[in-house]
Amino acid sequence: MLYNYLKVAIRNLFRHKTYSFLNIVGLALGLACSIFILLWVQDELSFDRFYENAENIYRVEQDQFYSGESYHVNVTPFPIGPGFKSEIPEIENAARLAYQPLLIKYKENAFYESEIVAADQSYLDIFGLGFVKGDKSNALHEPYSIAISEELAEKYFGKEDALGKILTINNKYDFKVTGLIEKIPLNASFRFQAAIPFEFLKETGRWSESWGANSIITFVKLQHGADLTKVNKKITELVSKNNEDSQTQYMLAPITGLHLFSYFGFGKPDGAIQYVYIFSGIALFVLLIACINFMNLSTARSANRSKEIGMRKVVGANRKNLINQFFGESLLLSFIGMIISLIIIALLLNQFNDITAKEISLSIFFDYKFVLGFLVITIFTGIIAGGYPALFLSSFRPVKILKGSLKSGVKNSIFRKVLVLFQFSLSIFLIIGTLVVYNQLIYMQNKNLGYDKEHVLYFQTSGELAENYQLIKDEFLNTKGVIDVSGANHPPSMIGSNSGGANWEGKDPEQGVLIGTNVVDFNYTKTMKIELLAGRGFSKEFQSDLPTDSTGKFLVNEEVVKVMGVTNNEAIGARFEFMGVKGSIVGVMKNFHFNSMRTKIEPLAMVLAPEYISFTVVRIAPGNISETIDNMKAAWESILPGYPFEYRFIDEDFERLYRTEERMVDLLKYFSAMAIIIACLGLFGLASFTAEQRKKEIGIRKVLGASEIKLTYLLCRDFLLLVIIASFIAWPISYYILGGWLESFAYRINLSSWMFVVSGLLTMVVALVTVGWQAVKAAIANPVDSLRNE
Repeated sequence: MLYNYLKVAIRNLFRHKTYSFLNIVGLALGLACSIFILLWVQDELSFDRFYENAENIYRVEQDQFYSGESYHVNVTPFPIGPGFKSEIPEIENAARLAYQPLLIKYKENAFYESEIVAADQSYLDIFGLGFVKGDKSNALHEPYSIAISEELAEKYFGKEDALGKILTINNKYDFKVTGLIEKIPLNASFRFQAAIPFEFLKETGRWSESWGANSIITFVKLQHGADLTKVNKKITELVSKNNEDSQTQYMLAPITGLHLFSYFGFGKPDGAIQYVYIFSGIALFVLLIACINFMNLSTARSANRSKEIGMRKVVGANRKNLINQFFGESLLLSFIGMIISLIIIALLLNQFNDITAKEISLSIFFDYKFVLGFLVITIFTGIIAGGYPALFLSSFRPVKILKGSLKSGVKNSIFRKVLVLFQFSLSIFLIIGTLVVYNQLIYMQNKNLGYDKEHVLYFQTSGELAENYQLIKDEFLNTKGVIDVSGANHPPSMIGSNSGGANWEGKDPEQGVLIGTNVVDFNYTKTMKIELLAGRGFSKEFQSDLPTDSTGKFLVNEEVVKVMGVTNNEAIGARFEFMGVKGSIVGVMKNFHFNSMRTKIEPLAMVLAPEYISFTVVRIAPGNISETIDNMKAAWESILPGYPFEYRFIDEDFERLYRTEERMVDLLKYFSAMAIIIACLGLFGLASFTAEQRKKEIGIRKVLGASEIKLTYLLCRDFLLLVIIASFIAWPISYYILGGWLESFAYRINLSSWMFVVSGLLTMVVALVTVGWQAVKAAIANPVDSLRNE
């Protein structure tokens, strides 16, 4: 019986080549797109799950409260980790982590490395990182020890054995290589190239014994079966005991959820889970569009197979036999489509990895989970695609079939139109989604930040380089092509926030305020071209701006003035206290962005302190930028020959903030185009079938004087009407869903009517081109050929 089903299915495959081709290509493209998306989704869901005992590892987080609002923070005080094991028995182990950029030197090789962490030895134990060489259990016990990646080992030592070698840190400290860390997978939330002992932060000046200074990441490993609610309460009580002013609520976040449910900055959810939901939906949409093609083309050809069905019923086939036969045909097409889709995936996997920044390899084809999942999806596709046609075709009555009185029927025609309507609605939704995400990305990239980010670069001048900051500044100010030079503790895209004991005259003692803070040099506002709304910037003409002990002057933004409840002019000269510095406000800056567009501009205060500069900021003249940078490099090497000149442009930092949206636009663009192509394959088949069915009608109309244009319109009209109806269905749904997505951005575009109109018009044009070719072909045909038998 199975052999017979297979033989008939193959025979029908070759008998109806055009329809088989359309079905197979549609299913292959649908499966390929869906599998690509599901590979991406699987990778996103796999983040941090490869660690041993991952289910017991947590990051310590907290909710802080300011002016009645809650801010979620994922950093903690320095002393919190060591207190855990002695105070909270449910915590099996705890570790602290802090990213610490360093200058690393070995012989002539010297580079600034940003992916360096200072970590407790227990971090290696909790996460079970693999070591290629060295003793993991003691790798970070010694004060000046360093464990490095294989990549870093090759960078500095080439083919030499790195173990035991000495690396010079910041031109001052000699660190011994105690281990080679295995490559940390890309699906790890915390990746680094080297780890040094956490205690080294005391040497860098970052250490703090305060229970109120939050600047490090803390992880814990819980005893199996520990009560999370009780542990959260104990952590909160521990911090409150050591910091009476603490009003924070501590909680543990599972390591396996950090990537999916992480927070951006302070309090803004920004995990990948929303994109997992979005693209999972798109995978389903694309697969449904391919399945609808199969349903439509199968039911449209029902009249052509009616005699076959009638004869089979006459010779004894029951409905179950026929259903099994049609399911067999759909499954055969699905499996052929699956084979073609695997070839497509293999050919395009590298390009897909480039777009998504993943490292998915062809070895996935040999993973039993992938194979099993792919088979399930293929069978599911075959069943969904073939389900309605099997039930519909098997219901034909043999007497009517053999008498020739069977007609396609109104219900069947309406069902096909509903399916086409559904296809077009999904396609229009994807087009609108692509337009909205793309325009939001362009808006964020081009929005005025409140300062001029173009032609501004910065580089580190912390540690040993801080002593030479003024020398560097003076040298660069005399370099051809350099317009201005200043400095700051943080570049604009990395300014953090702090409660910092902000105080001013008339402030409610109970009012908690979160304020961004940055230490800057003279002429910072001039170098960055930050507009001043009142007062002045820091200038050497006013030496009183420089702090003495715990007094100094402040520049604040509009948000600080709003919180103070005064006007810009009233703020000038007003008493202000922040971060232990008491003084007055000398200038009010126009609001500028120092975080992503996802968050609102927060209050910001700047204090002048040239001796605490960590980054030098340089504005260069537009034009011959490469020549200016060469001049700067030559000037740098003349005064600091032992340090590499490594810099970054500020505009590149802000572009990096929106990489997720860039990748989303690329994926939406490709998959939306693919969904439309798949829909058009089905539309082409239906148009061909419709033209064939109405061949005699067209011949009669043409004989009676109908023009070719009128006949073309007649054949296209129904399809264009479906596009219009689909537009009216897709528009409100798109408005609701995409409007919700835009709500995650504090600064966003409006959903403009043109996006909806363009999506409908584009779909209409594509449908017209697809159907039009068949319509014109039918309209220009000789009516004699279609009426010869009448």
